[in-house]
Amino acid sequence: MKVKKIAAALCAMAMTTAMFTACGDSDSSSKSEASSKKAETTTTTTTAAAESAAASEADTSAAAAPADGEPYYDEVTGLECQKPSGDYTAVTEFQGYDAFLMFADYNWMWSNFAGQGYPEDDRADGAFGVDADVTGDGEYTVSLTVDSIAANDAVMDSPNPQIVLDGDYVLPAQGAVVFCIDITGICDGTTTVDGETVEKNPLDEGDDANVNKYTMGKYTGQDVKVELTSIKIDGEEFPFDASKILYGNIENDNNCYRIEVYNDYGNTAADPAIDKDALMFAKSLECTFTIEGLTKEG
Repeated sequence: MKVKKIAAALCAMAMTTAMFTACGDSDSSSKSEASSKKAETTTTTTTAAAESAAASEADTSAAAAPADGEPYYDEVTGLECQKPSGDYTAVTEFQGYDAFLMFADYNWMWSNFAGQGYPEDDRADGAFGVDADVTGDGEYTVSLTVDSIAANDAVMDSPNPQIVLDGDYVLPAQGAVVFCIDITGICDGTTTVDGETVEKNPLDEGDDANVNKYTMGKYTGQDVKVELTSIKIDGEEFPFDASKILYGNIENDNNCYRIEVYNDYGNTAADPAIDKDALMFAKSLECTFTIEGLTKEG
């Protein structure tokens, strides 16, 4: 592994803070487990990276950068690494609901846990996805791209702490720890994911539910129908078992309607809808879904 790659990995890991992982079941034990798991992963990865860096110093040929114009292939995934264009501009204003792709790979890289329209106090680690503006029934696509993941957060102007750069190249994503789509603002907090009545609604009244996940929406999770229709990695279709996707207001403390493809800390961990070991990409991860039942708009 290249010395530059290891140095970048160490830098990224040093920047990583204890992130609140808003995924899986909403009980405190799940969140505590998620936090503990991430800390363990970060420590293990950092230690392994340091050991590999020391070994690489003895092999100067392995540290040589690719010549100008030559493709650079990642040694782990075999994928051709990409250079971000640098001219990506995120959309941060939403007329409808802010839908975003929530993701982290095995090493918590390519991470995104906030919508581009979210307020500053709810995007501590930044927002780095290409979101969809869900304005009514129809088909929508959300994604993570090499340009978006390498760009600064559009609101806070902060870099993504969960990305590894080797010079100008972004290292590919490998596997998945969290892979969900959140449609912010849909749910009103009156029912659980199973349709049971919630005795004390945790959501606040307000007119910003589309970008503030703690504001009461207009629908229960049972009022709308959502279906994941496509997953693409680097532009190519990636197989998934549609019968194993979970849908609904999975977390009890926010208004997001979630499509859970895979979650180490959720119910999909036991029976994944995807082969997460085969999920590797260097350019983009793209998901398309349909939604019906938004009858209270306008």
